[in-house]
Amino acid sequence: MTQQEFNDLSKRYLEGKTTAEEDKLLEAWLSAQPNQYTTKLSPAQKYETEKRLWRRIYAQVRPVSNVFINRMTWITGIAASLLLGFVWFKNTKSELPPAVPVVAQEQVGIEVKNTTKLEQKVKLEDGTVILLKQNSSIVYDKTFNQAKREVYLKGEAFFNVKRNVMKPFVVHSGELTTEVLGTSFRIKHHEKANTIEVAVTTGKVSVYTEKPNRPAERNGIILTPNQRVMYDVVSKNIVPGIVERPVPIAAVAAAPPQLVFKETSLKQVLASLSQLYGIEFVIVNPNAKGCHITADLNGLSMFTQLELICKSIDATFEKRGTVVFIYGDGC
Repeated sequence: MTQQEFNDLSKRYLEGKTTAEEDKLLEAWLSAQPNQYTTKLSPAQKYETEKRLWRRIYAQVRPVSNVFINRMTWITGIAASLLLGFVWFKNTKSELPPAVPVVAQEQVGIEVKNTTKLEQKVKLEDGTVILLKQNSSIVYDKTFNQAKREVYLKGEAFFNVKRNVMKPFVVHSGELTTEVLGTSFRIKHHEKANTIEVAVTTGKVSVYTEKPNRPAERNGIILTPNQRVMYDVVSKNIVPGIVERPVPIAAVAAAPPQLVFKETSLKQVLASLSQLYGIEFVIVNPNAKGCHITADLNGLSMFTQLELICKSIDATFEKRGTVVFIYGDGC
């Protein structure tokens, strides 16, 4: 088989247009190739050559179906054996989107990258579901879920982690590490702004950075639903806060409290909101606790609810970290 014939056949194989006979021809050709080649390239030259190869492959392929997954894994093995002279290997049965062996963040593993315009669903073998945003990717080791559950994220993704108290689920995003047992949360790595954001939907999440010289010490924080942190890559600061649009926490989502109040004290109203969103509210002036609220707050976002409450008693609110403070002179 000439190089041009191989190129044409490989292209049609990736597109799923080859016949059964042509598939067998490719497989027979691959089986005839040696498993490993000698090379005179230095380690640095091998690394640069490998990076160029994967850039060319990523530029020419797109995730389309499970059939494509097997073809992509098979054909990239051929490309690696041809162009690099490295050991050829492939993934067998998989339910994941396009998964190819790569080197990422000094970790050898499997990468799943979303090159589509839609959010891409990835299901890991432990039952965890990840929704990858466009141009985002995760990398995990081939031994994932055997001794530990650990992934590396670039970009943005929503994680719905399958609970396993024996194996914490760990996500590395740049310098920030997020560790959970079983919960749901979103991570956004804003590379241009040099910030990483972690926002929690359900459960508890431990977010921290590790100190290389002092592994027993970690700079971090515990997050609960509707809380988030912003990590500044430059200053190394972790700043806690509240998500932009708090939602009812899972514990009360099935039977949320009715937010219809008639001559109800501010203290009681805020207690209902705290129960609904899991957020702490502090009334700075004790005289304002007895102010009465009459309002129907159902169907409104939390911050809109707070604005209506404060306007009715001539008060203001301030977000300070993960707590909301209410200021007013009282009634």
